[in-house]
Amino acid sequence: MDGDYLEVRSSRLWALLHLSLTRIFFPTRMIADHVGISTREVRFWLTPWARTDDHLPLSHIAEVLHNRGLIWDAINVESSGGANPLVIRGVSKFRSGYFVEHMRERINASSVAPAQR
Repeated sequence: MDGDYLEVRSSRLWALLHLSLTRIFFPTRMIADHVGISTREVRFWLTPWARTDDHLPLSHIAEVLHNRGLIWDAINVESSGGANPLVIRGVSKFRSGYFVEHMRERINASSVAPAQR
């Protein structure tokens, strides 16, 4: 993870404990850059080419929610329109905290109005 590009993925151990063969082979990924946040999710392990890619621009993000669990966390990114939030479950606690903290900083920095003269 560098300063402009952040990526988190669901844990393979989490997928194993939830008996999700698809998530073991193809963990869900949430990627953030200077444009917005995207998710990449393979729906079925036999058809990895049929995946869902969702994108939400920074200007349309209402809130980044961090749902803390005992071992793994979940991240929900809600849009200002309220429809179809981006969700990733089974993320390590350290990576999810880092991701949420930095995304909130980016959102707050982009929403600050420029100073008027």
